[in-house]
Amino acid sequence: MWTDTRPEAGMPSLFEQGGDLISFAGGLPDLDLLPLKELSEQLARLTRLGGRIALQYSTPQVARALVPAISELMGREGGRTSAGNLVPTAGSQMGLLAVGLGLGAPGETVLCQTPAYPGAAAAFRTAGLRPAAAPEDAEGLDPQALRATVARLRAEGRRVRTLYCNPTFQNPTGATLSVERRQELLAVARETELLVVEDNPYGLLGFDGQTVPSLQGMDPENVVYLGTFSKVFAPGLRCGWIAAPAPLAERLRRTSEVMALSPSAFSQAALAAFHARSGWDGPIGAYRERYRERCGLMADALESELGTDGPWRWRRPDGGFYLWLRHTGGADTGRLALAAAEHGVSFVPGGHFGLDGECDDALRLCFSNVPRGRIAEGVSRLAAVLRGAEVAQTGGEADGEGWAA
Repeated sequence: MWTDTRPEAGMPSLFEQGGDLISFAGGLPDLDLLPLKELSEQLARLTRLGGRIALQYSTPQVARALVPAISELMGREGGRTSAGNLVPTAGSQMGLLAVGLGLGAPGETVLCQTPAYPGAAAAFRTAGLRPAAAPEDAEGLDPQALRATVARLRAEGRRVRTLYCNPTFQNPTGATLSVERRQELLAVARETELLVVEDNPYGLLGFDGQTVPSLQGMDPENVVYLGTFSKVFAPGLRCGWIAAPAPLAERLRRTSEVMALSPSAFSQAALAAFHARSGWDGPIGAYRERYRERCGLMADALESELGTDGPWRWRRPDGGFYLWLRHTGGADTGRLALAAAEHGVSFVPGGHFGLDGECDDALRLCFSNVPRGRIAEGVSRLAAVLRGAEVAQTGGEADGEGWAA
């Protein structure tokens, strides 16, 4: 494994729970919305009637019964695939490492939309690749600047063949790339011979139920698509997929077989059975409504506590899990995270989403799994820390609820 890379291929700590801690850190779905009685009956039936097959090793293929479930999910955003183009994964994180190992070469550069999902940067670095920021402007990824960046890097002798992005309700910013930008981006990727890797955990979680065409649906022959059931159903099943052009799918299938030997036949069968009996409308609709409500509660609380014209700025997303706050004058959110923990609230400092030390003045808040009755209290605790830091920066004294450097 090519793991001797710098900066270190690490991941932020996300899932601490317990005590009086209010966690805005980890991107957990709200599993209270799952139809657990119905699901438990289906799992019991699956174990009773097909357990000897479902609990056995399987081949490195997406189960035939699961293909319609995947096809329907992708089709909601204009995507299209077939069994031969699908590679099973244990969620998108495994897919990212499979892409890095199966399609990359040690030492080459992979351009990444930034701020970047830290799991992607860690996977690429573990595969020996060198993540570098793709150029952006106020509207997101900048196709024209991308052309110039690729030319510059190649002139410097760097091999650049891949662009990684999370274009819909991005982690961590919640931003979505417009259809026009998607068209321009795909055209420039073709022109510069860049393979596009589209990571799409959140695309179906738009609060108004609307979707944006996936990059894969717009150019299936030049996009490798990472899909997962973790955000639209349940992460504990550890089931996802890669949809890739046929020649690449075969390479990725061989890589995933080395990584995992075989996918979970039980998880695939369980998801296929649920889809066949119930479809996706119920869980996806429930998630959308719940997250719309919680995002609104968090954004309202932030406006009440911090105002809209102060140094902390954010945009309300139209879907997904996250709010991204940035300080206009610079702030060390790594230090603020330690202070926040003492106040009983957690978040992910922005530095985890940077590729080369950027984003230290930002922080990510996740609203998806916070009890609705605790959101305002959590934001109040957080705001006390942020206001205290402002007082400290100006040389004053923090009040009793704040924090001083």
